[in-house]
Amino acid sequence: MYRQARPRPGEGYMQLVRWLAAFLAIGLSGVTAAQNWPERPVRIVVPWGPGGGTDIAARQLSARLAEMYGQQFPIDNRGGANGIIGADLVAKAPGDGHTVMVHTLSSHVLNTSYYSKLPYNPDRDFAPITLVGKVPLVLFVHPSFPVKTVRDVVSIARAKPDSVQYASFATGSPSHFAGALLARMTGTQMLHVPYKGGGLAMAAVLGGEAYLHFGGIAVGLPHVRAGKIRAIAVSTAERTPQLPELPTVAEVLDLKNYDVSVTFGMLVAASTPKALQNTIYQKVAAAVNSREYKERLRKVATDETPVLTPDELAQWLKAETVRWGAIVRSTGIRGT
Repeated sequence: MYRQARPRPGEGYMQLVRWLAAFLAIGLSGVTAAQNWPERPVRIVVPWGPGGGTDIAARQLSARLAEMYGQQFPIDNRGGANGIIGADLVAKAPGDGHTVMVHTLSSHVLNTSYYSKLPYNPDRDFAPITLVGKVPLVLFVHPSFPVKTVRDVVSIARAKPDSVQYASFATGSPSHFAGALLARMTGTQMLHVPYKGGGLAMAAVLGGEAYLHFGGIAVGLPHVRAGKIRAIAVSTAERTPQLPELPTVAEVLDLKNYDVSVTFGMLVAASTPKALQNTIYQKVAAAVNSREYKERLRKVATDETPVLTPDELAQWLKAETVRWGAIVRSTGIRGT
């Protein structure tokens, strides 16, 4: 008859010790990885093409992080589908902290209300890190368009519906809704012409393909200074320090609730360990708080933002999703 061998004295204890040792080794390796971040180049995914406001801000952050931590932070422009392509890439990236995303309102706020279905869940598939910058949208006009103020734009749009063409970053983008919200609040109709990114939208206005563009100040300001286009208003509730002489849309038209800006934040895949998320936050926050980074932002006409903790950024994203959800519904504009 077969008899099961009895465990030798102390064998069960030794097996438990081996299990505990393996468990601790895994835990310690995770802690070590967090402490050593970045261990190799960190890819910063920008869900827009080169030359736009998000790209410009991300490149300032990339340069400062490289200076501080001795690794490269290359920019990976993954434009298309209003930020969806780049966001989906990061959502499915390994959670090792070496693929991060500089997000905008589109990928994590507007798209939630604008599209009926997304390939990722903005809440479940990402872990927030912190805010890294903010730009107001400026209403740029081609020199041939006979307006001096945003009130003139509204007058023409009211007299000739759909005769005023405005270019945007993309359908469903903040640039799109800046124009759509203006039209709704003034009871006018303007013709929206979407492009694939802020750089191409600005090129359309420079080339006379469109009369107007709500664009990033960093993208358009050099062309304003060169006399190629004009800036007539800013989209934020308050004037921007970058162009203090420029009035807001709200003050010119007495539209108290008109307030549109593009805020940039950093996210990582939700699978990233908490310890590593915290390390990334601490190191990115140190860069964002540095005098050198703030000076870089100023030079490219980008405003500073508060350095939110990951929990604070999560709450901010939720609040913005509610606010913009109401705006999207009020315009009646929906994606497929």
